[in-house]
Amino acid sequence: METKGPAAFKYKVEGSSNATLVAILITCLFGSIICAANFSAWCLLGLLVPLGIAIYLVREGMRKTLIIAPRYLIVGEGIIYYSSVAKAQLDRKRQVLTLFSEKGKRLAIEAEKFPTNARKDFKIKANKTAKFDKACEKILARLSGVTPDIIG
Repeated sequence: METKGPAAFKYKVEGSSNATLVAILITCLFGSIICAANFSAWCLLGLLVPLGIAIYLVREGMRKTLIIAPRYLIVGEGIIYYSSVAKAQLDRKRQVLTLFSEKGKRLAIEAEKFPTNARKDFKIKANKTAKFDKACEKILARLSGVTPDIIG
């Protein structure tokens, strides 16, 4: 039995690295604690800066997902409605699912962008393939429910 709620997968979306923000977060955190210990308790308000950076990093981490909802697909900050998909092309050999919208927008979902905690090459390949197959199955099922003739 298929669930109708959104399914979420961790997915590496192209974007900037947050390494500098993490360094600023740690520096501000230590600076605020040292300032509060040496000067006054009012310096604890300086903890609002690291808190703001932490909230931003958590929100950025939420954008690194692939969300498959009943009527739309969200990849990072991009969204595509199933009703606006003109063609879907699945390449099993390269493990890439490409969705073409009516407006010419192209969205590719690749197996290599699914993260895994495995360390051995064959396990990494198996985990990424399994996640890709599961995500593709859900996307293609939802697409065939909207317009069955677009899958090629």
